[in-house]
Amino acid sequence: MHHQRTILRIGVLALAAIASVQVFPWLSGAAVWPAASPLLAICVAVAVRSVSLVSLIGLPLLALALVRGRWFCHHLCPTGYLLILVDKFTRLWRRHRRPGLGRRHPVSMHRFPVLGLGLCFVMLGSALSGFPLLLNLDPLVQFNGFFSVWRSTDWTWVAGLPALSLIMLGLITAIWPHLWCERICPLGALQALLGIAGKFCRHVIGWKPETQSSVGAAPVCHNSLAAPAGRGVAGRRMFLALVFGASLGWMLKRMGTSCPGPDGPIRPPGAVTEPVLWGLCSRCGSCMRACPEGIIIPDLGTGGHGSWLTPRLDFSQRYCNEWCRLCTGVCPTGTIGRLSLEAKRTLSIGTARVDRTRCLAWNEAQYCMVCHEFCSYQAVRIVEHNGVNCPEVDEALCRGCGACQSHCPAEPVRAIVVHAHVQAPVSCPDPRVSARIGNG
Repeated sequence: MHHQRTILRIGVLALAAIASVQVFPWLSGAAVWPAASPLLAICVAVAVRSVSLVSLIGLPLLALALVRGRWFCHHLCPTGYLLILVDKFTRLWRRHRRPGLGRRHPVSMHRFPVLGLGLCFVMLGSALSGFPLLLNLDPLVQFNGFFSVWRSTDWTWVAGLPALSLIMLGLITAIWPHLWCERICPLGALQALLGIAGKFCRHVIGWKPETQSSVGAAPVCHNSLAAPAGRGVAGRRMFLALVFGASLGWMLKRMGTSCPGPDGPIRPPGAVTEPVLWGLCSRCGSCMRACPEGIIIPDLGTGGHGSWLTPRLDFSQRYCNEWCRLCTGVCPTGTIGRLSLEAKRTLSIGTARVDRTRCLAWNEAQYCMVCHEFCSYQAVRIVEHNGVNCPEVDEALCRGCGACQSHCPAEPVRAIVVHAHVQAPVSCPDPRVSARIGNG
């Protein structure tokens, strides 16, 4: 039985890694793996007050938890098994360096309180306020974020930020084995709670399933739900965690603004408004991995105190291709909504503005007009100034795709830069643009 479980874990880990890295284009797990989490599915459904098709991916594991408790943790969780491998490697390394040290780890884990259920109810409470928090603590989100780095086209430290959470879990596991699975993981705590609820329901209806020995319990993830002082104390703590999460989510939602400033981050097409994006985004990195141009990068707080590691567009080298909408179909939480190609091409995500003091045509009377040549929407018009053709942006046509900014030859600061605004469809008064979009 132990060998069968090990083979199953290795197979699931390999399949999850291959799908997340997208070695095969037809096997894409960009949205599947995070969306399979029942915790993420419940929080998102409660926050947006609706159930999407992506959220339904989490139903099988939710139903499994009602019948078998933490069976997923013991047999299928790729993050949990990856941490087990880290623990085994650490033990081997420690024995090689210190042969006299036994199997017992010198640092006791039992000093740490059981935080998983509290974190779970904080997440659920914040979801009730419409501003879900701590979604990036979901182990499937952390696994997905780690592998999003390997699909990055530009190897920078910013692109590697989504991998930090799983790396930190590995370091913690090297010091305190099983600390995450047994004491902190909110997904494991939710599954344990669902298992107790399912057992109670089966007791009420008089259904007696197989014995507990057939469940396949593993020697890890014994996350206790009841506090040492009794279930009454645990119930009060869960209620307080729920209220705390709802209050914190409500306060953060009120502190934010739904109208991004011109210097704020440009969000991917179809993204929800801020500050809802701050809470709804799980920081899983699916959109960053899906973007073939590599222009979606983690935000470093330019959009506000809650925008850390949320996706933003970087037009310094490349731009958002008008024929691409891959990022709109991989988000597991609905932070980036699904768009048809026609809807994406008529959506304005920002507005380009020309700085005449830096423009080669306006300031130095040089013939350039590179921005006009690369604009796919005819949004850059030609105006004559002192006998030289100069660019001027028609805001009614500009989509904010960044083609003009990425190709601008002005240095060190581009003369034409895309600024953020609330995303909205644009009208196309130019018949040439309307015809081209209609025929696309």
